Amino acid sequence: MSTGHVEYASLNGTHIFKLIGEVRAQSCISLDKLLNKIEQQDNVVGAIVDLTETSFIDSTVLGVLAKLGLKLKQVHHIQAVMLSTNSDITTLANSMGLGQVFVILNYCGDSHVCTRALIEEHVTHRNMLTTVLDAHKTLMKLNESNKNMFEPLVKQLQKEQDNLDKVSEPNI
Repeated sequence: MSTGHVEYASLNGTHIFKLIGEVRAQSCISLDKLLNKIEQQDNVVGAIVDLTETSFIDSTVLGVLAKLGLKLKQVHHIQAVMLSTNSDITTLANSMGLGQVFVILNYCGDSHVCTRALIEEHVTHRNMLTTVLDAHKTLMKLNESNKNMFEPLVKQLQKEQDNLDKVSEPNI
């Protein structure tokens, strides 16, 4: 299980996401649902992703963040800001192409932002599979290197999702 978590706050259309500790795929279900709600809002003026207290971040989390950055650019014409003080995290984010959709800043400001922990969603195999698959598809859109790296995983996950869909379809 994840030893990290995601906190969130919003004020006057600016959304703040703070990732704390070792943030892994399990923490993404709630974040992904929240991003879908934010995408539908009309009053979005900005977003900040605070990675200053992140000690580890996996590719699913990076994919969900890429989705946030892409949607903000496409739907709201906003470039989100990512704050990082950990050079390994910054390098990883840049290597995955997140610098294309975020302004990535080295930030050493106040770590006590007024965020609240997102309540973890009930994690089922199906919603975890959907989140992991969608996150990696988003990473693949950012650059050719990501596409080559994650294509085998995405194909395998897609096959697993297709099999789940066949099992859950009613027989006619």
